[in-house]
Amino acid sequence: MKWVVVLSGMLAAATLPAMAAELPPAVPPESVDLATVLTLARGASPRLELERKQIALAQAQRTTAGAYPNPSVSFERARQPGEQSNFGSALAKQWSVQQQILLPGQRSSRVRAADLGVDAARSRLSATANDLTADAGAAYVELLQAQHKRTALEQGMADLDRLRGIVAGRQSAGMASRYDLLRVDIELADWRTQLAEAEADLTDRQGQLAGLLGFPGWHPRGAGELRALQIAEPTPSAGGDSPSVIASRKEEAAALARVTAARRDRLPNFSLSGGQFWTVQPYGKTYSLGFEIEVPLFDTRRGAYQQARAEAESASLQRTLTEAQSNADVERYRAQVQQRSAALAQFEQQLTPRLPQLQQMADDAYRLGRSTVLELLDATRVRYQTSLSRAELTANLMEAQLRLQAALGEFAPVRP
Repeated sequence: MKWVVVLSGMLAAATLPAMAAELPPAVPPESVDLATVLTLARGASPRLELERKQIALAQAQRTTAGAYPNPSVSFERARQPGEQSNFGSALAKQWSVQQQILLPGQRSSRVRAADLGVDAARSRLSATANDLTADAGAAYVELLQAQHKRTALEQGMADLDRLRGIVAGRQSAGMASRYDLLRVDIELADWRTQLAEAEADLTDRQGQLAGLLGFPGWHPRGAGELRALQIAEPTPSAGGDSPSVIASRKEEAAALARVTAARRDRLPNFSLSGGQFWTVQPYGKTYSLGFEIEVPLFDTRRGAYQQARAEAESASLQRTLTEAQSNADVERYRAQVQQRSAALAQFEQQLTPRLPQLQQMADDAYRLGRSTVLELLDATRVRYQTSLSRAELTANLMEAQLRLQAALGEFAPVRP
C-alpha cells in the first residue's frame, strides 16, 4: 500500500509541469493604465511567446547544422552451398565502415547560416515586441476614448434631465408649450440610443485590447485619462535603425549565408571506407580501404540553390522597402505630433474656457423667455460635441506619439 501511495505521488509530481504548461496565462487586473498595458505587451504576451518559439527553432537548426555525418557499419556472412568457386572456403565473413567526409567550407557555411538565422529570429522578436507595444498602446487610447464618449453622453443626458425639469416647470406655469416638453423628450430618446451605441463600441474596444494582448475573457477598464504623453521631442537626425530595419538586415544576411551554404552543398558527396574480409576453413584474411564519390548526373541540387538565391533576393528587396518605410514613418509621425500638439493647444486656448459660459447663458435666456427650447438643446449638443472633439484631438496626439516612439525603436528591448 505504501508503494502505491509513493508511486501515485511521483506520477502527480511528474504531471504538474505539463499541467502548468497547459494553463492559460493569468488574466491581468481589470483596471489598467497605459504603463501596465505597455508592460503586458512587452512581457508574457502569447504573440511574443510565439516569436520565442521561432528562436528555439532557429537554435535547433543551428544544432543540426553543426553536426557531423554519422558513420555506417556493415557486416556480411556468406556461405557457398556447393562447390567453392567464389572463394576457397565454405564460409566467409566481411565487415566494413564508411564515413562521409564533408568537403572544405560545407560545415562552416551551414553553421554560419544557422547562426545568422538565430540572430534574425531574435531581431524579429524585438521588432514584433516594438510593433505590438505600439498597437497595444493605440488600442488602450481607443479604449479611453470610448470610455470618455460614454461618460460624456451620460453627463449630457443628466443635463437634458435637468433641462426637462426646467421646461416642465415653465409649462406648468403656462410659460412653455407642450411642444417644448415633447422636443426635450425626443432629444432624450435620441441620446439614449447614442448611449447604447457607445456601450457597444466600448465593449468592442475592450475585446480588441484583450485579443491583441492574448487574454481571452478579459474586460479591461482604462484607469488613466486622455492626456498628451510627456515624452522628449526627438531630434531630426533620430531614427533610421528601427527594430524592423535591423531585423530585415539580419534576415538578408542570413539569406545570403544560406546561398553560400547551398552552393557548397552542390559539391559531390565524398566518403571513405575500410574493412576486413576473412574465410573460415581454411582461414584467410584481407583488408580493404577505398573511397566513394557521388556522380552528380541527375540531381545536381540546383533547385535548392536557386531557391536560396530567390529567397536572398526577396530578403534584399524587403530590406530596401523596410528602410524606406521606416524613414517615412519617422518623418510622418514627427509631423503629426507637431501639428496635433498645436491643434490641441489652440483648442484649449480658444474653446475650453467658453463652454461653461455658453450653457449658463442658454439656461438664463430660456428662463427669461429670451430664447426657445431649440437654442437650449443646441447649447447642450455643442458642449457634447466639443467635448468629443477635444477627446479626439487628444487621442490622435497620443497615438501619434506612441507610433513615433515605435518608429524610433523605443519599445524594442525585450527578453529573448
